[in-house]
Amino acid sequence: MQQALERLGYKSYHMSEAYRNKAFDYWLEALKAKYDGQGRSYQREEFDKLLGDYAAVTDAPCFFFVDELIAAYPDAKVILTSRDEDSWLLSMNKTILQLQRWKSYDIIARLEPNITGPFWKTLNYTISIQRGNNFKDLEGLRQTYREHNAHVRKVVPRTNLLEFRPGDGYKELCHFLDEPLPGKEPYPHSNRHDENIKLHKKIWWFAVAKVVAKVGGLVGAIFTAAGGLWYSQYRIRT
Repeated sequence: MQQALERLGYKSYHMSEAYRNKAFDYWLEALKAKYDGQGRSYQREEFDKLLGDYAAVTDAPCFFFVDELIAAYPDAKVILTSRDEDSWLLSMNKTILQLQRWKSYDIIARLEPNITGPFWKTLNYTISIQRGNNFKDLEGLRQTYREHNAHVRKVVPRTNLLEFRPGDGYKELCHFLDEPLPGKEPYPHSNRHDENIKLHKKIWWFAVAKVVAKVGGLVGAIFTAAGGLWYSQYRIRT
């Protein structure tokens, strides 16, 4: 959906943008305010700071704030992407839930606290919201999916809502957004299981490289200090 909107001229906010903008700390703050009652709930002012440069939002963590975003932007059009439940569960199990099973992420997240740490905390927090801390409960996740879709249908005015399936292509989407069709260009399908995992592997290796560089610098500093101390002691003795 993000790529389709981008091709129609809508700069779109996706989880990848949270990486780029180092915004996970803010999203985690917003999530804890909503679900744990910690701090002030995010409103138009806060969302403008996070999303003001964008014309559309997609993906997590934005979809956790349906009510807040509608209140902040009441005239916004909402696209509810509907998928077969079994297909969606399979996709989740092969992407986000697979990622969550990477035990090494816990270690890297602790050692790289600037981006990877906040991302990992946000990911685990959002999954706990959807599954009630029971990370093996796929049926609970299915129920959360149903409840989310039903809630969107309830709170979004019918005139502002499009229920969309990726197989529908550009025609319905462009009609809903009052945009011209992008010629014969096919509708993009880029968020496939293997591509999603490849992306996160790159992010993981980037974090590992930062940790190695940090540790290497620290080790180098220790050796330099030790060498300096040894040399000074040597000069004193000689």
